[in-house]
Amino acid sequence: MKWLLQNVRRRAKFAIKNPRYALGAMMREVTHADEKFLSAITGASASEIRGFLDEPIETTEFAAHLRSAEEQFRKLAVDSADLFAKKVLNQYAAVRALKPSCVVETGVANGVSSSYLLLALRKNGHGRLHSVGLADPAFLPAGKEPGWLVPEWLRSGWQIHLGDARDILPRLFEELGSIDVFIHDSLHTYEHMMWEFDTAYPYLRPGGLLFADDALWNDAFHDFAREEGAHEAHILRGVGFLRKTLE
Repeated sequence: MKWLLQNVRRRAKFAIKNPRYALGAMMREVTHADEKFLSAITGASASEIRGFLDEPIETTEFAAHLRSAEEQFRKLAVDSADLFAKKVLNQYAAVRALKPSCVVETGVANGVSSSYLLLALRKNGHGRLHSVGLADPAFLPAGKEPGWLVPEWLRSGWQIHLGDARDILPRLFEELGSIDVFIHDSLHTYEHMMWEFDTAYPYLRPGGLLFADDALWNDAFHDFAREEGAHEAHILRGVGFLRKTLE
């Protein structure tokens, strides 16, 4: 239970420093606002979404794998993500609900999000994840490769592409032809986020989903949703979720 107490303390400290955000998050929990929005963009019921949110921690092998990795994360020179945060659980639930065949993400780093996405695809019974990222040692434990956190038993549905997204994404999208989900989690500048959105969107099928991590850092997600006329777009726990308009 040590890992659970550490997560509770970390979140309590964050709430003290960010009371307005914490209050809003609490209200979203009480009203199940996140679940209702994810239900609207995926077609699953809100109760199904709530069930999906509980799955990772209830998957014994997966939860134990994340807990075993926390010690290495604490040794990193930069702050690491909460391995059990609601922001990644929402993405997991959306993928479980949509049941995509092809998912593309940018920004692999240690592979936290990749692990959740691959677990969702495994539980769906089909689907493949393409992850694009740089091998930046500043964000990795010594001696570890990008995506090291992804357990071996989830790697069969995974293909990792190391290099600059500007070089890899255009070729990858041409090869894939159509994708169901695109996830931005690489360089969070306005210009780069807009470039990734503009590059990926033509290949995203109608009804497909676009996620943007750290969408509150600038106006890129908001501006892109407005330009595309995407009415089903919202930021949950700092992550932008957008459904491409059905044609």
